[in-house]
Amino acid sequence: MIKKLTIKTWIGTGGLILIMLALGVPMLWIYAPSAIEALQGGHPALARKESMSNIYGLSVLGTIFVLMALLMLIGQLKNSVKKNINEYLAAHSEVTLAMLDAEFAAAEKVGNIWVGRRFTFCNGLKDTLLENDRIVWVYTDTTQARRGVTYWLCFGLVDGTVQKVMASGKERNNVPSLYEKFPHILVGNNPEYGYKFKNDREAFLDIKYRQAQREQS
Repeated sequence: MIKKLTIKTWIGTGGLILIMLALGVPMLWIYAPSAIEALQGGHPALARKESMSNIYGLSVLGTIFVLMALLMLIGQLKNSVKKNINEYLAAHSEVTLAMLDAEFAAAEKVGNIWVGRRFTFCNGLKDTLLENDRIVWVYTDTTQARRGVTYWLCFGLVDGTVQKVMASGKERNNVPSLYEKFPHILVGNNPEYGYKFKNDREAFLDIKYRQAQREQS
C-alpha cells in the first residue's frame, strides 16, 4: 500500500519537478553568472549578444523555476505517504499496517482513489487516508484560475472540515456513487447540503448521519 501510493505521488509530481528543473537549471547556468557579474559592476561577455534585460529576466525566471521545484520536493518529503500512514498508526493503536494493507487490497479503485469498507485512500489527500466513518458528505467542486478550471472531489467530514483532491472526469463521475452504500454519507451537490454544512452543521448531521448512528446502536 505505502509503496503503491508513494509511486502514485511521484508519478504525479515528479514529472513536474523534473520539467521545472530542466527549464530552470539551464537558464541559471547560462545567464546567472553574467547577471551577477553585471550587478557587481562588470561587463559580461554575454551582454554583447543579448540585452541585459534578457539576462536579468531569464536569470530571475530560472531562479523561480528551480525554487518552485525545490519547494515541491520539500513538500513531498515533509508530507510523504509513509509519514502520514505512520502518524495515523501511532494515533490509532487498534489499527495495524497489516489491517490497512488488507483494506487497501480489497478496496474499489477508481483512478487514484481507493474506496474500502472502512477507509478511503488517495495519495492526493492531505492525510492520505480517511476513515469512512468520519465522512458525511461527498461532492464535487471547481476552482477557476488563469490557466483554466481545476476539478475537485471533496470529502466533508463530521467535524466540519473538508479534504479534497484534484480529480479526473472518471473519478468525479464514478467515485461519489461508491459512497451511496454508506448509510451515513450524503452524496451530491445539493445546494441545501452546502448551506447547512457551512452554516448549520447540526441540521446537516440530522439529515442522515445521526439517523444512521441511531440505527447502528
